[in-house]
Amino acid sequence: MKVKDIMSKDVVTIGADASVADAARKMKEADVGSVVVLDKNAVKGIVTDRKIVTNCIAENKDPGREHIGNITSKSMITCSEDSDVHDALMTLGKNKIRRCPVVNDRKELVGVLSVADIAGEMRGCMDALFDGLSKSAGGEAERHEPSRPVIH
Repeated sequence: MKVKDIMSKDVVTIGADASVADAARKMKEADVGSVVVLDKNAVKGIVTDRKIVTNCIAENKDPGREHIGNITSKSMITCSEDSDVHDALMTLGKNKIRRCPVVNDRKELVGVLSVADIAGEMRGCMDALFDGLSKSAGGEAERHEPSRPVIH
């Protein structure tokens, strides 16, 4: 399975010169936990709500004056839309990140891949497997939901 098959295509973006406060407002309006930072339409990085807290608020920087580009990760990690999902998951794990911008072969932003996207796809695969096994066993098997909440 390819990254482009499961990535989120509705990406919230912001210019590198925008303020942290502007980015936070965009995230709130779109109900998302991150924005992709663009510099002249090129992907500069991704900023999460956590990064805003740790790199701006906790350091007593003024979110209205601080440029979002200043708190963007210095090493830009992206995934190719044509990458295998397993390879992308290994990249996320190796770099200890939960999401990354997805680019096409021209390095244009086409989406964002998150661990939640991958987990959702895995859940769908497990449900299909469960249904198939249930039918082959000649009956309906009982499903058990997690005993504690699943965090998305």
